[in-house]
Amino acid sequence: MFKYGCMALVAIACCAAVPAAQAQGNFFVAGQAGQAKIDDNALDEDTADTSALSAGYRWQAGPIAQVGVEVGGGKVDEVGQTYSYNPGFGYSERGYVGMDSRYAHVGANARISFGEGSRWFAIGRLGYMGYTQNVNAEFAAFDGNTQIDSVSSSSDEDGGGAYFGAGLGMDVTPNFNINLMINGYAYAGLDEEGYLDEEYGTANTTTLGLELRF
Repeated sequence: MFKYGCMALVAIACCAAVPAAQAQGNFFVAGQAGQAKIDDNALDEDTADTSALSAGYRWQAGPIAQVGVEVGGGKVDEVGQTYSYNPGFGYSERGYVGMDSRYAHVGANARISFGEGSRWFAIGRLGYMGYTQNVNAEFAAFDGNTQIDSVSSSSDEDGGGAYFGAGLGMDVTPNFNINLMINGYAYAGLDEEGYLDEEYGTANTTTLGLELRF
């Protein structure tokens, strides 16, 4: 599913770029780091550190605008939940469930300056992303302070969806800028037959980024 979504977006982006193929533009590489918030994840924790890398090319689309394509990937660190159960008589149970995510994306990217020669600009992006979530679960039973049983498991879930983002940036030099981005994600997992589930989840990130153009 992710493979076909990427191929379709790349094809659309290439077709859209043909009229501007001779226009001046820039390759870019970018890195972002910040906080992610995962909605309705059924865990006590819903925020974690996140980081991402991307690369692409923008064509000049006017005196203050550039449009192009991007590809990249990122991760969201583990969110989790601990629980305990103590009915008395020296017996107790303790457990933990954690989830982290990795994703790849492909999409469109646009940059619009606040006037010719301005160091300030707005940036927008949207596209398709595919992800893998890893869920780890641990369980232990105790008799007093002595562990009498333990169970652990790990499983992966794949899925895909859309991403979109907007932000502001400032050119530090003609080829280097810093930016602040807010990104949203809408996604679904795959069912046993490999089709997307009907119920979608959402998440958002706030990141500080660095971009190098050449």
